[in-house]
Amino acid sequence: MDRVASCHTWQPEKYRPFLIDAEIFGHITHEFAQKLAKFPQVFVVDEQQVTLYPSLQSFDDRTEKVESVIRQLVAEDSISRWRDEYYPVTNDWSQTPVMKLDRGAAGYFGIRGYGVHVNGLVRTASGLKIWVGKRSLDKPNAPGKLDHIVAGGQPFGLGVYENLVKEAAEEADIPETLVQKAKPAGIVSYRCAREDGLRNDILFVYDLYLPEGFMPRNTDGEVEEFYLWPLEQVIERIKSSDDFKFNVSLVIIHFLIREGYITPDDPDYCSLASGMQRQSI
Repeated sequence: MDRVASCHTWQPEKYRPFLIDAEIFGHITHEFAQKLAKFPQVFVVDEQQVTLYPSLQSFDDRTEKVESVIRQLVAEDSISRWRDEYYPVTNDWSQTPVMKLDRGAAGYFGIRGYGVHVNGLVRTASGLKIWVGKRSLDKPNAPGKLDHIVAGGQPFGLGVYENLVKEAAEEADIPETLVQKAKPAGIVSYRCAREDGLRNDILFVYDLYLPEGFMPRNTDGEVEEFYLWPLEQVIERIKSSDDFKFNVSLVIIHFLIREGYITPDDPDYCSLASGMQRQSI
């Protein structure tokens, strides 16, 4: 329950809604709102909310003007870094994005983020095992934390399957012939304050059963090493520590519920199950 609770530390009183054309697309801290107030031709800031300037009506105009602000805020260290990867700004996966935003600024605006997470599973004679990756110590977010075999944000302009193939190749050198066997297994969602800002994410979850002989190999330098652990070892690590990256624990608990390893006889079953989705605004 501690792992689930850590994904839902949403405190709305600490934020102002971020609006585009009268629709809320994110949430911004009061402190960051004051930084945006320095750009009155792009943002209208008052005590209740932050609104994108009404004259910015097109996708390109919104993206261009907001990007110019973000670059200035990165230069003055008000935003930690420029990622050079864009997220769509949307309230629903099926909705046409109203603009795109650099990933490095997504948490500062509290926009909806999307990602793919893969449970890398291996059936063995001794029972089910799960591939676990250890994040590189050079990673700016969650260095050294335990992770999935494949996990990554969903960038603007890529379909989910396209991104799954890309991430699988980069993070674990999994060929598409194996990726094709990955089965969509639902979503988890959460909203919580993290070191990179407000995370308001939906993760597309996949289960991928891999051959016993397959050995993952990281190709982009983001994973230090891989371990193939019995399911019981993974469960015990989640129960006894916060060694797993926060959203990875959530996805694995989601798997344990789906596959019946956590049952309704568990006293926390209902709380765990309801914790797979974010709380409403």
